[in-house]
Amino acid sequence: PLSSWSIISSGINAEYGGVKLDIVIGCNVGSPAVYLAAVIAKQANCSIKVFSHSSNNKEVDSALTNKLLQINPGQACGVILIFKNTAVPYFMAQPGRQVAVFGLSNILRFIARELQCSDLYKEYDLECAALVDERLALIDQLESGGQDLGQLLNKIALQIETGFSIADIALCCSLLCFQSNQLPNTLKSYLADIIATKPDLLGILKCFQ
Repeated sequence: PLSSWSIISSGINAEYGGVKLDIVIGCNVGSPAVYLAAVIAKQANCSIKVFSHSSNNKEVDSALTNKLLQINPGQACGVILIFKNTAVPYFMAQPGRQVAVFGLSNILRFIARELQCSDLYKEYDLECAALVDERLALIDQLESGGQDLGQLLNKIALQIETGFSIADIALCCSLLCFQSNQLPNTLKSYLADIIATKPDLLGILKCFQ
């Protein structure tokens, strides 16, 4: 259930040795993990703090940062977003007490397992999990730049399914990294429709469109 996102990390609402731990997401400027951070913060009813690491050599979009800072204003911080020079985004639910999870797909798998959201990632159904993993592998290439963007987007568009899984969360976050004129009409419609039909989970992404 969506309410379980509020316990995505025991660090959000708990203290360890008197020290509160927040979720940490580190990523490049322009990474889809930025939008995943927004989804997590909205679901966990916490705010976001944004930092730029000394390794970051790209300009941080102040308008985007302001939108992130307006998520649940007045609530305690639970998500720390760090822009830095890193090959892939990473996630730590318990900084200093957990090995980082690297890659958008792996982050979403970790979250689904942690929250026992079998409706988002049906690991017990090998065929279903394989299809989701196949979609996630293609979506990951959007950030890594593994092949021609137009061809990759068309492949991804052909794999859109009627169900909803962590692959759809990954795709929505990834599509927001591109200008509208870069996307095929199929994916433009998909993005608008899925945000509209999943307002409880993805509604926060509308302000970034």
